Amino acid sequence: MSLHVLYFAWMRARVGRADEDIAFSPAVATVAGLLDHLSTLSPGHEAALADRSAVRVAVNQDYAQGDAGLADGDEVAIFPPVTGGSGGDAGACAIEIRVQTGDFDVGAEYARAAGGDATGGIAIFVGQVRGRDGDQTIGAMTLEHYPGMTEREIRRVAEQAATRWPLAAIRIIHRVGRLQPGERIVLVIAASAHRAAAFDACAFLIDWLKTRAPFWKLEDTSEGPRWVAAKASDDAAAARWRDDHTRQA
Repeated sequence: MSLHVLYFAWMRARVGRADEDIAFSPAVATVAGLLDHLSTLSPGHEAALADRSAVRVAVNQDYAQGDAGLADGDEVAIFPPVTGGSGGDAGACAIEIRVQTGDFDVGAEYARAAGGDATGGIAIFVGQVRGRDGDQTIGAMTLEHYPGMTEREIRRVAEQAATRWPLAAIRIIHRVGRLQPGERIVLVIAASAHRAAAFDACAFLIDWLKTRAPFWKLEDTSEGPRWVAAKASDDAAAARWRDDHTRQA
């Protein structure tokens, strides 16, 4: 019973091998657990995996996040961000995407995004549950999503941002499940050498997240439960970026 682990690019050089087999056990039954285990194997492994924001993992050739489950016989590829794109260098941007039920630590996420030597500007957006919408009181909100598709769409949006602006890091965390007023819903961080790129990219990311990522909101209001309808204003906000890109082209 084992996992077959592959290393690519500079991670292969730091680890000192192209692949290895890891005995399967409950401790390595998730991507995060496997990365934690690998980090203990040698100084090279530890160095390669020290900055988790720069680690990408694919399980059986599909991108996987830290909470993804692993099974005996899986092929797990570990590599740095892929090089490519135009405008900005998408391969130079460390992209971290998470969809989760638990809360997030804004300070800790900021520290992870701010680590690059060339980073000079960091823009942060935090969205939270409102307790009132017009005349209606909101007692709670339940966020539903389409697992798999949601993560892929968020990543596509992040990769678009990384090709339009010279970014060092993008971190996007979106919560799902039942949330109370005042609880945080979403975190978007864009880090760049300059403030203009960070501000623009952060605005682009949140505008497109609200129209592209498949999330649905059910509010418990003073007049009963209601599904939140899509807003024309959100579509218009996203469209302005498409229009700007067309004019720049």
